[in-house]
Amino acid sequence: MKDSEITKFLVSFTGQIEYVTLPDGVFDDQSYIQYETVWGPDWAPMSGLTSGTSQMARSGVDPERIIFNLPLDMVFSSTNVSGWPQIIVTLRAQNTIVGDVLRGYSLFLMPPTTGLNLTSAPLVRPQAATLLGEWLAWLTGRYPELADPKMLASGKDNYLLKTESYGSVTVSLSMVSKDLRKLGYDNQPPIYKTVSDSS
Repeated sequence: MKDSEITKFLVSFTGQIEYVTLPDGVFDDQSYIQYETVWGPDWAPMSGLTSGTSQMARSGVDPERIIFNLPLDMVFSSTNVSGWPQIIVTLRAQNTIVGDVLRGYSLFLMPPTTGLNLTSAPLVRPQAATLLGEWLAWLTGRYPELADPKMLASGKDNYLLKTESYGSVTVSLSMVSKDLRKLGYDNQPPIYKTVSDSS
């Protein structure tokens, strides 16, 4: 196929959701994560899982970290880079007192450059709209939840959302593309040059 006949490019993402860090420590019996991928109207998934759920896990030697190593593998096709895929991670916990509860959401932009990317993003949870609601959330351990977590990927829908930071999620992802450069997009990572003192 001639370069002039190419109208779509392919992008492959592979990696894993590695771990969640909670600086105050992990007090739940067991935790698990769910992920959903959001993409623009010109994008289409070709293979792989765009959503999933991890195994149950608990903190180990490090009382502030829960390791999941949940594999991610997905391929997309698109005609332009607008609507680049994002992944939404939801942390939930099983607690003996209150049962299944939300611990927070995290949002990642899939890596736009080739190579391996290790990224951390804040874990946030919605806050109650009233002081009484905040007190009840603290007392019961149940915090407000979003009806559709995908709204986090759209800035126009969440500007009034009040959240608080509650740790971080770390993801390692690598991206490989086909025909992206032939359509005029440069996705190579920047070259960093060190300046040596010649004197």
